[in-house]
Amino acid sequence: MRSWLVPALLAAVVVGAAAPAHAAAPATDTLVTDINSSDRAAALDYWTPERMSRTGADPTERPERVASPWAGQAPKGVGRLFVTQEPGRQAPTNDSWCTATAVRSGNKDVAVTAAHCVWPGQTRAGEQIQVKNLVFVPGYANGNRPHGVYAARAFLLPKSYTEHSSPDVAMVVFDQANGTHLTDAAGSQRITFDRTAAGRTAMFGYPGSKLAHGESLLWCDLDATYKPPTEEWTTLCDMASGASGGPWFADFDARTGTGTIFSVTSRGTVRVDEETGDLMTADLSGPKLDAVARSLHEQAQER
Repeated sequence: MRSWLVPALLAAVVVGAAAPAHAAAPATDTLVTDINSSDRAAALDYWTPERMSRTGADPTERPERVASPWAGQAPKGVGRLFVTQEPGRQAPTNDSWCTATAVRSGNKDVAVTAAHCVWPGQTRAGEQIQVKNLVFVPGYANGNRPHGVYAARAFLLPKSYTEHSSPDVAMVVFDQANGTHLTDAAGSQRITFDRTAAGRTAMFGYPGSKLAHGESLLWCDLDATYKPPTEEWTTLCDMASGASGGPWFADFDARTGTGTIFSVTSRGTVRVDEETGDLMTADLSGPKLDAVARSLHEQAQER
């Protein structure tokens, strides 16, 4: 078995910081990266509907058997987060994606996702990976972009993630699209930072499997278990990579498409399906959102 901790289908790397960009003066133990206006404009030009649809077109994982397609419009604020990876001189540029969710915020521009979707790592050759062209499409469905496309202007993650990959959570702040704030257009979700008993959990994501191809939203409706020593949640949901950063909801109401986010998808255990010979995700885990995530959320509202 192995675990994935990356968006889309690159199990060899962890995505990196927007480039060119610069780190602003961090507050407490937060790393803040701002993206300049010219790079934000370039990102919007880069991600055409055709390019988005091509990203994830060649999946390696078998269709999910626990997760199923979500019928109707995406829950409020849930969408596909696109990014371009630049692994260095020895590897080609790669288009990739994660899942993210707009959350309630004072500036109406904040979404939560996994830290590994926006922070640099290294290739097996030791080269630093950069990311650029970071945009968010709430409500994405098979090429449709019902609420517009939002360019990221900043992202925030814990410094601890850069040291020991925990906790795997980040906040991304977006520009307005056509003069409209993200949450005004797409809606938003509640988020909590002190939950240790979830029970029934609704999970969403855009997995890169042979069922979803990253193009459609899947979900699981099952129990989540909290493991205090690791400060992680686990479930038997089998969404493939690309679901990274997707929301875990308590008290989810399918009629209104709303709930309370208490975690996001971080990693999955991958093995070979003995029946088909394809790769498959056997389970998912996500971080407990606590005081660290609360601080990220508070700081993101001020940007």
